[in-house]
Amino acid sequence: MTKKIELIEKFKAEAAKAGAKVLVAENREKAIDHINNIIRSKRVNVVVKASCPLAGSLKLLNHLSEQNISVCETSLVQWAIRLTQNKEVPLEEVAGLVANATGEIVDHDPEAVLQAAKRALKNIYANADLGITEADFGIAETGTLITLENEGNQRLAAVLPRLHLTIIEAKNIVLDLAEAAEMIKRTAGGIPGCRLPTFITYLTGRNTTADIPGALFARAQGPEEEYILLIELE
Repeated sequence: MTKKIELIEKFKAEAAKAGAKVLVAENREKAIDHINNIIRSKRVNVVVKASCPLAGSLKLLNHLSEQNISVCETSLVQWAIRLTQNKEVPLEEVAGLVANATGEIVDHDPEAVLQAAKRALKNIYANADLGITEADFGIAETGTLITLENEGNQRLAAVLPRLHLTIIEAKNIVLDLAEAAEMIKRTAGGIPGCRLPTFITYLTGRNTTADIPGALFARAQGPEEEYILLIELE
């Protein structure tokens, strides 16, 4: 237990040095309080949320809806489900729904629909006030967060919105990159047909090269502020 506390304290110190604002929640209620404080103090109206099991356990969507916060899931599948109202519809109708949502002319072709949807989500990311993602591991030695995924949605939600919040369970803080690499291997090791995630993202603090003049997305190199919420659920 003492070693775990030392790892958490080291992670908090290194993440803060890198420019992140680290918050700690001893339970679910305190976690929601921290998120509510960010939303109120930073005047957040639009949130993009990547797939987060922790957010599900916190019932975060319900809390955000109660405050009339607009929330967009970053999964293409979830976005399409919302457009079709969870109904099975033909491709032509899906193309029409995507066209209405994006203002584009979308051909009745699967690839055209897919690319239009991706462009629409990128614009949603770029115009959001807050991106919420979940890290799989944290490295105490450097204050680095590691996210594993197969679609690339979490990394976009981390760099395009005005603010970014990463939630992570305190038990997933490890000592160094070598230990993290072993943990990543174990996510697929020994499971037949299971491969390593397509995207492995390393995030350390706030990228201070955020405002690049003339960039397509002004915050494509990082948000204005980076928050980390360590949740102790054990």
